[in-house]
Amino acid sequence: MDKFMQLSLDIVHPLYATVYLNPWYRLLGVKIGRRAEVSTASSISPDLVELGDECFIADAVILGVPRIADGEIVLDRTRAGRRAFVGNSALLPSGTDIGDDVLIGCLSVPPVDPADALRVNSSWFGTPAVFLPQRQRAQQFDEGSTFRPSRRLLVQRYLIEAVRVLLPMTCFVLFNSALMSVIVDWDENADMGLPEIFLRFPFLYMALAALAFAFVIALKWLVIGRYRPVEKPLWNNYVWRSELVTATYEQLAVPLVLDHLRGTPFLPWCWRLLGAKFGSRVHADTTDITEFDVVTVGDDASLDSDCGLQTHLFEDRVMKISTVDVGARCAVGAIAIALYDSRMEDDSKLDDLSMLMKGETLPAGTAWRGSPARKI
Repeated sequence: MDKFMQLSLDIVHPLYATVYLNPWYRLLGVKIGRRAEVSTASSISPDLVELGDECFIADAVILGVPRIADGEIVLDRTRAGRRAFVGNSALLPSGTDIGDDVLIGCLSVPPVDPADALRVNSSWFGTPAVFLPQRQRAQQFDEGSTFRPSRRLLVQRYLIEAVRVLLPMTCFVLFNSALMSVIVDWDENADMGLPEIFLRFPFLYMALAALAFAFVIALKWLVIGRYRPVEKPLWNNYVWRSELVTATYEQLAVPLVLDHLRGTPFLPWCWRLLGAKFGSRVHADTTDITEFDVVTVGDDASLDSDCGLQTHLFEDRVMKISTVDVGARCAVGAIAIALYDSRMEDDSKLDDLSMLMKGETLPAGTAWRGSPARKI
């Protein structure tokens, strides 16, 4: 079952974070409330997960992972209360119970004391989790654009997200069909032997992959144009159009082109075509960039394995987009995250599995580690 759920993240990836995911989750056995929003959660044991009304599970959350130790595997119920928010790459172990209106931040775990996790309207961040007495809240939008949409907005979202689900998968199937059709034609009609087909195949793949990437570039510029710092409520067509571009980028450009270019000089070239600002001689071993135009990376910087330049969050059901600025000769460690409005000055370093919080600046020549990051 674990392998099946993991495979679904690849095969039906565009389905996640849409209105079409909740019915499928219910069929799997998840108890999921009305207007709950679930993105790319992993390690889920469906029958043991309960998500309250209007809660939000963000990207890459590890949701209800079992405990395996001392020769035993322990599965328990995992619950998120009404309007709870679980941030990107957070970890909820099996048996976690999160109360109503509780926020668990990005790359964070719940508090050690189960009673703290049930405190209504509390916010927790880090590993180990610390209580946040105050946090920035978006209160400029009414509930009609965040929690309780009109019928018109519901219809708009269903239509746009139907395109979002079908377009990347259709393009992926067309790409592979075209690839196979040309090879079959070479074999049957061009009188080519197997060695010649092998020699031609890389050039055929590169040509078709370039066409697929050109489609993603055109879609981004036509549907969104240039990303700028902005705040938009969840029930807004700008958000759905942006997610359409992101889903197509992740389902088409990443597996067909960008994953093969990780660690090479060619990956930053591709991001420049999408609007990102990259300096010379940048090493990148990640594809986790979405709002490209608000990303700046200086000369000789290094983005290590699967790190994320997180240019948006959906906290309070508001999509907040802003800049991430990585200076010259900086290093962002493996699986580390730099949130929006953050800045790394020249020659600074963010260590592996660490979090640079929004609005923070790492001074030049310093090194930082942890979630939240502390100077070392």
